[in-house]
Amino acid sequence: MAIKNMKTARFSMLLLMLSVGLATAIVADEKKPNVPVDRLPVTTSSAAAARHFENGMVQYENHRWNLALNEWHEAVRLDHKFALAYTWICMTTVDPAEESSNRAHAKASMKDVTPGEQLLVRWMAGTHENNYVEGISAMNDMLAMYPNDKRLNFLVAYWLYKQDQYDFAEKLTLKALALDPSYATAYNQLGYLYSRRGAYDKAIEATGKYVELLPNEPNPHDSYAEMLRLSGRFDEALEHYRRALEIDPTFYISQKELGETYSIMGDGEKARFEYAKAVHEAPSDGLKAEYLQKSAMTYVRDGQYDLADKAFTEAAAKAHSMEQWIWEARAYRILAMYGTDSAKAAHDLNHAEELLAAHKDIVAEADLNEEAARIWRVRVERAVSAGNLADARKSVDKLEQMASSGGSINIERTWHGAAGTLLVAQKKYAAAIPHLESDFANPLSIKLLVFACEKTRAKQKAAGLRQRLIAWKIPSIEEALVVPSLKGQKGTVVSKN
Repeated sequence: MAIKNMKTARFSMLLLMLSVGLATAIVADEKKPNVPVDRLPVTTSSAAAARHFENGMVQYENHRWNLALNEWHEAVRLDHKFALAYTWICMTTVDPAEESSNRAHAKASMKDVTPGEQLLVRWMAGTHENNYVEGISAMNDMLAMYPNDKRLNFLVAYWLYKQDQYDFAEKLTLKALALDPSYATAYNQLGYLYSRRGAYDKAIEATGKYVELLPNEPNPHDSYAEMLRLSGRFDEALEHYRRALEIDPTFYISQKELGETYSIMGDGEKARFEYAKAVHEAPSDGLKAEYLQKSAMTYVRDGQYDLADKAFTEAAAKAHSMEQWIWEARAYRILAMYGTDSAKAAHDLNHAEELLAAHKDIVAEADLNEEAARIWRVRVERAVSAGNLADARKSVDKLEQMASSGGSINIERTWHGAAGTLLVAQKKYAAAIPHLESDFANPLSIKLLVFACEKTRAKQKAAGLRQRLIAWKIPSIEEALVVPSLKGQKGTVVSKN
């Protein structure tokens, strides 16, 4: 299953170039400790717009994204050619129509800004228009132009973290802290990076420093609570989420996280109560659609599939009414993931795909393609479960084509997971292992990886992966389908394939 196109390999090479560039920059800084911190320029014709832009960036660093968007909206109202404000609206909003219109404005305003700002716009546009190679190349060039901009290092690190590129993200985060040891948001980022490696003591220490630097902001307490939750200290986590809400009762993120925590604890009723409050508090329709589906997942986690069907169908209808097309498609895709009726599952997947196709001019191409890739993976899983390996092969080939045509790293990992799923079904366990290892953030792939390791007699590795799954505390539909059934079991994870 070699990749037939070199674009995906080039994507990985660009990230490698970023790593090499970081190492070079860090060595240079060690030799010249007094190098000035050169910042990316902010071009605007309005001093008031500049103030709103900066206020928005501070709010963004504090993870108060709704307040950041408010500031940037005011900035572009005052300056209709404010490229960076349009860009950060695109990078932050969860509304597809808002993202699309502001991306167009950002690109139209590029000719009036500095080369560094143009690179930032190209980074944003590339990663939203499924031109990842071009986008990441622009990102690399931008960092090379302003290596000592602490905020720029943090912002790129945050984006890389969301792509599960933890090593690169950590280097940039540490660079930001080397430039400013009191840069609070970088400690937050460091905590999340440690947590993804299971280093919860270090994660708690880093987010504790974040709380120390910003004790009166809600997000430090929220992040500290999440590290406590991930380490299994649920009661303490709940206490700190509530502390964040005491500081700011409108901090909807902590309200949502109360639901997440009760979900992981296995208390679906309390989780749904907290999620309902989060839906009410959410400042945008995109977030409301997301939280409705998180609530619906609690029924899947509890094995109450009839109630899950009802909740996801209602969530899809509400997403439709709010014109949240990706979330509507996602609801139908999830229905097909756990449904037992093959004909209905096929219908749901077709409907999800039709929704994406009908709104291709509204939704960012990158978001649309990533959701389409997830649909194709479910097709692979359904075909394998039905014993139809020929159809599974066709779907894997479709995903390979998407991954090798300049798609995102998330599409590449979705392909790896699907390829591994098919190889396990074909009893080619050794060949499946590297594919499944590449999809390391997906509990469905890890479950199959445990099975493949058992079959290849890698017993110790299988046992370690199984314990990692049992300890998984990041809510998702994949987690809901895998983890609850493993808790309390002994021995091997049993595959359906």
